[in-house]
Amino acid sequence: MLTIDRSSVGCDPIDLYGRLRLAPQVDEWREGKSVEAKIHRIHPYPAKFPAFLVAAAFDYARAEGVNVSKVADVFCGCGTVGYEAAVRNFDFWGCDINPVATMIARVKALRLDPNRFGRHVDVIIDRSSTMSSTVAISEDAVRRLAPWYSEIQFNDLARLANAIQLEGATNDYRMALECAFSAIVKPASLWKTRSTKPARDPKRNPPLVLHAFQRQCKLMSEAWSQVRPDLGGLSEIIQGNITVVNGPPQPVDMIVTSPPYVTSYEYADLHQLSALWLGFADDHRTMRAGIIGTGHRRADLGRSLKDMNRVAARIVFSLFDKNRTLAEAVATYFLDMQIVATRCHDFLRPGGIAVFVIGNTKLHGVSIDNANHLVESLLNVGFQKIRVVKRSIINKANTPYRTADGKLSGSPDAMNVYGDEYILMAHR
Repeated sequence: MLTIDRSSVGCDPIDLYGRLRLAPQVDEWREGKSVEAKIHRIHPYPAKFPAFLVAAAFDYARAEGVNVSKVADVFCGCGTVGYEAAVRNFDFWGCDINPVATMIARVKALRLDPNRFGRHVDVIIDRSSTMSSTVAISEDAVRRLAPWYSEIQFNDLARLANAIQLEGATNDYRMALECAFSAIVKPASLWKTRSTKPARDPKRNPPLVLHAFQRQCKLMSEAWSQVRPDLGGLSEIIQGNITVVNGPPQPVDMIVTSPPYVTSYEYADLHQLSALWLGFADDHRTMRAGIIGTGHRRADLGRSLKDMNRVAARIVFSLFDKNRTLAEAVATYFLDMQIVATRCHDFLRPGGIAVFVIGNTKLHGVSIDNANHLVESLLNVGFQKIRVVKRSIINKANTPYRTADGKLSGSPDAMNVYGDEYILMAHR
């Protein structure tokens, strides 16, 4: 492993920007040796955190002699770290600004009876055809949803949503049923298959709503049948922005997290159908506020330059002449991530470890060195040393390519910008 300690904070700029080039590839961080638990497939999620990386992080902590009982994930997404912590009887605290993500994560933390869940599903299926197709969401939400569906599909989803709300399930089972519904609203739509941006495919032939819901619920029942009901550990999952949210009530032993890539995935847009159907928002664009990595938030470069560390300033200046708007969005991301570094240091107990999985990208030919910026940020806030390994991204579900103007592309003829990512193990 490459080790970077606090003596490098004042290193020569030439060495500073090339310091990660010697990070080795290490087998245990490269790919998983076993099949992921089915619970990790209960809802589609872009750029999902591989469970084997969480296991590798826990193995690293044990090898370093760190006693782990409390774990946090400050970008918890769909709850991969939370579930893997529960398997090991660790307490878990997680946060994410995305309400769809936190719903999925909370459902993953449940230990439901598959048979009882199945009985609720049967009632809902039987009742669905008799329900009204007038759904209890705002007119604005209906207006935004309508273009994504044929009239038949929209009405069937509305009836199903109303049947779920009428079913007398307890809060946990109700949330699980809503998660199943959320998992099918995009497959049942005209959303272009595998698109990383909102795009309609008028020729798409989506599955019938009730058939899709039954298959989804069957998958979830099978997942719970594989989960040990006696898994220990307390789980608390908060919806909120890591830069301002109240942290864990007690310091944690370990943080395992995967920060978002800058300007890559617009999670508010990608999850808009679920957010609108479930009443999380009347206009999904309101969910963009506070999201780290979105291209819709832009810093005032004149005011923020003094707050950016050396890596951030160099990258932003390199991008400024090519695309000022992107430079402002990237600056916002870097400033946010510097706050994230501070908060992670605050959340950890002395002697604890924070593990970050983070990749770099290119925009308009400029290398956006997210990993190096995060290393600098962690050292600046007081982490003592950082171990680094590099991992080639394989079997990536979403495209690793960008065209010359920075747009995501499915063509291998475009520029490959997501070939590698880094594992940073920061010791407090």
